[in-house]
Amino acid sequence: MPNAPILRPYRSEDRAAVVRLWHDAWHDGHGAALPPTVVAERSLESFDFRLGPLEAGCLLAEVNGRIQGFAAIEGNEIDQFYIAAEARGTGLADRLLAATEAELARRGIRDAAIQCSAGNDRAHRFYTRAGWRDSGVRQAPIWTPDGRHETHPTHIFVKQLSSQD
Repeated sequence: MPNAPILRPYRSEDRAAVVRLWHDAWHDGHGAALPPTVVAERSLESFDFRLGPLEAGCLLAEVNGRIQGFAAIEGNEIDQFYIAAEARGTGLADRLLAATEAELARRGIRDAAIQCSAGNDRAHRFYTRAGWRDSGVRQAPIWTPDGRHETHPTHIFVKQLSSQD
């Protein structure tokens, strides 16, 4: 029987595991929905590069010594949120999302946001079930290694968080 997950901040020694999780889960959730040129650019190296500025706002879910979930906070937004395929359906995503929401509230954020790429139906259902409201679709910028301008239809979910008095 697996141990209860440990929800904790990111540490530098987590880098390789987080990069691998982010890479694999991103391809699983977005690979069929985004343009092939963008998908081809999503290498392990690209996720390693992108992780640097997010490290300070990362929360992790660890189960039996393995990183199984990753969330990154930037401003009032959950900028990244990924769960390992083998941990889906275990309740881990609910626990990590609740911890991430609590951290945002602790930071004084009342109106939070999270983006969900059009075509990522599993994530869309998850955020809706977790009480997030789809405020509409916009053409959101997509990170590219060469800095070129790419966009993709993206649902912007919002949630009003309870203050942590």
